[in-house]
Amino acid sequence: MKAIPPTAFTNNYLPLFYFNVFFACVSFSIIMPSLAPYLERCGAGDPTFLAWVVCVYSLGEMVGSLMFGAMYNRAVVWDRVKGPRVVLCVVIFSGIVGSVLYLLGDILSMPNLVFWGRALQGLWTGGQQSVEQAYLAFAALPGERTELTSRLGTFAVLGFILGPAFGAMFTTINFRVAALNLTVDPYTAPGIFILFVGVAMFVATSNFFLPSPVSGREMAGSSSKSSLEAMVGSSTGTGEDDDEESTSLLHANRGAVAGSSTYPPPSNVAVTTLLVIFFVHFYSFAVQETITTPLVLNLYHFEQYQVNLLFIGVGVLSLFTSATVGFLSRFFSDRSMLVLSLVLGLIGSVLLIDTKDDFLGLPRFLLGFGIITVAFPFGRNVTISIFSAVLGEVEQGFYMGLMLAIGAIPRALGPFWAIKSLQLAADEQGKYHTWLEFMTSSAFFVLSLALVLPTFGTLVPFEDFYNLEAGEDGRGDEEEAMVKTNAKVATPKKKFQSPKVGERRNSFRPAVAAQIQGEFNSKDNLLSSSFEVG
Repeated sequence: MKAIPPTAFTNNYLPLFYFNVFFACVSFSIIMPSLAPYLERCGAGDPTFLAWVVCVYSLGEMVGSLMFGAMYNRAVVWDRVKGPRVVLCVVIFSGIVGSVLYLLGDILSMPNLVFWGRALQGLWTGGQQSVEQAYLAFAALPGERTELTSRLGTFAVLGFILGPAFGAMFTTINFRVAALNLTVDPYTAPGIFILFVGVAMFVATSNFFLPSPVSGREMAGSSSKSSLEAMVGSSTGTGEDDDEESTSLLHANRGAVAGSSTYPPPSNVAVTTLLVIFFVHFYSFAVQETITTPLVLNLYHFEQYQVNLLFIGVGVLSLFTSATVGFLSRFFSDRSMLVLSLVLGLIGSVLLIDTKDDFLGLPRFLLGFGIITVAFPFGRNVTISIFSAVLGEVEQGFYMGLMLAIGAIPRALGPFWAIKSLQLAADEQGKYHTWLEFMTSSAFFVLSLALVLPTFGTLVPFEDFYNLEAGEDGRGDEEEAMVKTNAKVATPKKKFQSPKVGERRNSFRPAVAAQIQGEFNSKDNLLSSSFEVG
C-alpha cells in the first residue's frame, strides 16, 4: 500500500473552511436589507413578524450548534475520516432546504415558510461553525490554533461586510420565471444566491474535504515520518491482501479515541469560566448591532449614508482586529489577550454610559463604540482557542456546539432587552439615554473579570493543567482530599504526561498501540523500525 505522508493532511481543509464560513456569513448579511419588504410582499401583515424571523435565525443557530456538535462526536466514533465529512454535508443540506423554503414563501405567498426557512438557515450556520471548529481543534497544530481560529474569524467578518455588496449586484435585476411562478428581483435574488452558494458548498465539501485520521497534537508530537505513515496505513508489505488488512485495521480503530478513557476530563471550572466570558462578549455584540442605528438616528440625527459609513467603519475595524489577533498570538499568551478583551469591553461600555441629566456626546460615542468593536473579535477568537486547548483530546463537537449555543442566546434575546432599555431610559421628549443598557454591559464585564482572575491558572492546555495539579506521587491536593472521602474524582492517578517528540507510540489507535508495545521494547527500536500490518 502506498504510504500517505503526514503532510497530505496538514491544513488541507482550510481553503474549504474559509470558503464555507465566508459565504455562510454573506448569507446572513445579504438578506437583512431586503428582509422587511420581502416579508411584506409575502403577505406578513404584522410588523412584529420581522422581529420573530430575525430571532428564529439565532435560535436555529443555538439548536444547530448543539445538535450537530453532538452528531459530530458520534460520527467520529463511527469513522474518523468519513464522519466529519458526512456531518458537514448534512449540515449544509439543511441550509439548502432552508433556502428553498425562503423562496417558496414568495412563490406561495406564505410568510410562515420564510420563518421556517430562516430557522433552517440558522441551524445550518450554527451547525457548520460547531463542526468546523471541532475539526479545527482536532487537526490544527497546537501552536497554530489561535491563529487559525482568528483567520476563520477574519473570513467571517469579511462575509458580514461584503454581504450587502453582493446584494447590491442584484438591485437592477427584474424578470419573471413563469414556469416556477418566481419573480427574480432585488428581494428574491439574495435568496436565490444563497441557494446556489449552499449547493456549491455541498459539492465542494463532499468532494474535496479529506479529514485527517491524525490529530495536530499527534502530528506535532511525532518526529519519525515512518511512524506517522504507519499510523495512517502504510505498510512494508506489498499486494492487495496487505492493503485490505491495513485499511481494515485503520477503519477499525478510527473512532476508538472518542470512547477511550485514556485522557482525563477537562476542568469544569475552566469550561464554565470560558462559557460565561463567551456569553458576555456576544451580549455586548448583540447590543451593539441592535441599538446602533436607532441610537444615532435619535441622538445625532444621522442620515442613512452616515449610518452606512459607520457600519463600514465597524467592519473594517473588526477585520483589522481579527487579523491582528493571529499575529499577536505569536508574542502574547492567549490568557493575557483574553483579559485584555474584557478590559477593553469594560472601558468601551463605561464610556457609553451617560447620565439622566446629560446625553452622550458624539465623540465619546464613537470612541466607546470603536473600543467595543475591537473587544469582540479579540474575545471571541481567543476564547474559542483557549476553550479548545482546555478540552484537550476529548472529541469537541458537543462542547463547541455548547459554546456557540451559549453565544446564540444573547443574539436571540439581547436585542429585545437592548431596545427596551433605551425606551425605559428615554426622557419625556423621547430622546434616548444609554445609562441603563451600558451599565448592564459594564456589570457583565466586571463579573467576567471577577471570574477570570481567580480561575486564571486553570485556563491552560489540559495536559499542563493536570501536570500542575499532580503532586510528587502523581496526585494533586484535590484528589488526595477526595480519596479520603472515598469519592470518585476525575484527576488521574498518575501524573499526566503530554507526549513529547520521539515518545509517541501511535497512542491515537489503542489497538495499534497495544500491538506496537508488544513488538517494541524501547522508543529507539520503535523509531528505527516500521510497523507492518498483516
